[in-house]
Amino acid sequence: MATASNFFEYRWFTSRIPGFCRTLLPGLVLCVVMVYGMQAASPSDNDKNKEAGVLEQTIHLPRQSATIYDVLSQISRLTGMYFIYDSDLIDNDRRIRLQRSSRPVKEFLSEILDDPALDYLVLEQHILIFRPGEEQPEAGDTKHDEEVPPPAPDHFIIRGRVLESDNGNPLPYASVSIPGKGQGIASNMEGSFSLRLPVELLDTVVRFSYMGYRGREMPLRLLVGRSVDVMLETDYISMQEVIIRYYDPDVIVREALAKRHENYSRAPVYLTSFYREGVQRNTKLMRYSEAVIKVYKPAYTSITDEDQVKLLKSRTITNIEAADSLELKLEAGVGSSLELDFMRNIPDFLDPETMGQYHFVKADIVSYNSRSAYAIEFRQREKINQALFMGVVYVDTETLAFVGAEFEVNPRYINNEQYLFIRRRSRDYVANIERIGYTVRYQLFEGRYILEHVRGEIRLKFRHRGKVFNNNYLAFFEHAVCHIETQDVRRFQRRETMNTHTVFSDKDLVYDYGFWGDYNFISPEKEVSEGLAEIRAKIESMVSD
Repeated sequence: MATASNFFEYRWFTSRIPGFCRTLLPGLVLCVVMVYGMQAASPSDNDKNKEAGVLEQTIHLPRQSATIYDVLSQISRLTGMYFIYDSDLIDNDRRIRLQRSSRPVKEFLSEILDDPALDYLVLEQHILIFRPGEEQPEAGDTKHDEEVPPPAPDHFIIRGRVLESDNGNPLPYASVSIPGKGQGIASNMEGSFSLRLPVELLDTVVRFSYMGYRGREMPLRLLVGRSVDVMLETDYISMQEVIIRYYDPDVIVREALAKRHENYSRAPVYLTSFYREGVQRNTKLMRYSEAVIKVYKPAYTSITDEDQVKLLKSRTITNIEAADSLELKLEAGVGSSLELDFMRNIPDFLDPETMGQYHFVKADIVSYNSRSAYAIEFRQREKINQALFMGVVYVDTETLAFVGAEFEVNPRYINNEQYLFIRRRSRDYVANIERIGYTVRYQLFEGRYILEHVRGEIRLKFRHRGKVFNNNYLAFFEHAVCHIETQDVRRFQRRETMNTHTVFSDKDLVYDYGFWGDYNFISPEKEVSEGLAEIRAKIESMVSD
């Protein structure tokens, strides 16, 4: 039986990797949910009467047996209205029977929902379904919620999930943002989000967007205190536009690179961001760290100025036990996520000196954040036998700005060069790297593009020699920009900054329960939440002793 003192340590190792790879491979991310209960404001009589004609509109529905979600979707198509409701209030999957009839929308809703306590509010293109006066819990509420302080009166919270309208599947890493305000967050892998905003934004809108889907905007006032499912529809590109034209991917890439300094911020900015990193073995969370940081991001035209990071809040947990015979650690930290800003740190596949190693395959037209973009696939040339990158970059068709990328280390060669990624190996274990992948997304703010979201992950299998079964490991990091500031931006004092290669899991940070306060964070996935709950109970037990 191994003891805590003789764990084998595996690290991402990058110092011998040529070009862009050297900067990418360490550092990973995850987040903890701290949420707050909020009283849903009851609509005024004037609000109730506003556009009430929609509820009195007569529509025809055929005889059918269908789910509530399917019937509400039919009403939405007939009226041009979107429904908003707390996902805990209505069971979307409950099947109902309807007789063919023509009736006002409100009568159909009463029959479909079968709950006389529900009321309706029409605002712009949305119908809110709610229970008057009911307090709505916030996302991630657990048995520990009584420890979480209530929100300050100058803030409010919106939460929910971003899903596909066709099948209800989650849209991971969707963008949830306030247009023109530089505030937002990314959904987690399950499409869940939670966003805390100042009350002065209450009368504005929130925008939900995802690559390949039509973006949606909703009034923030309708979402306060509710957990909503936001359905995004596939955004189809005109076949005529795709077929008639031929797009040379090499030309597009070179023109986009030539416009780099025109499309990206010419002045330094502050980015308040949520960062998380973690290691998971099978379903067990072994290490988990998260932080709110403030990044000094230099102008994209600057060559000598460097990113700086100020640590605002952070915490970490370690769930290593004596029975664990193998420990996986990470190297690098926040610096890796900043290096993935590929418009500031040009990667090998976009560097004019090394682009010859890559072949840009084709340039399809796709929808990206409700704008048209070229999706340009790239891969290393066949005669090159090293582990280089392959993936897709997205270029806005109008501005020729790089707006995002999805890429990975070529899986064909990745295990031939394991020494580049793993060090301090043990002869007792056989390792197999399954995937090292990254996603990067930019946002348009005040006419310029700025980093919005970064995620990286490495998936590995370890097997003890002589054993049949593998253990699956996932190491990950994530960096989501929550707020952008452009006024009075100066470099931090040296004493204020942290080393961007800090590994949070190597720091003795304090874990407390009323932690994030006014800061935004990425909602944790379900299995991560369960893992954190187990660790949290252990920490509470130790504290109480």
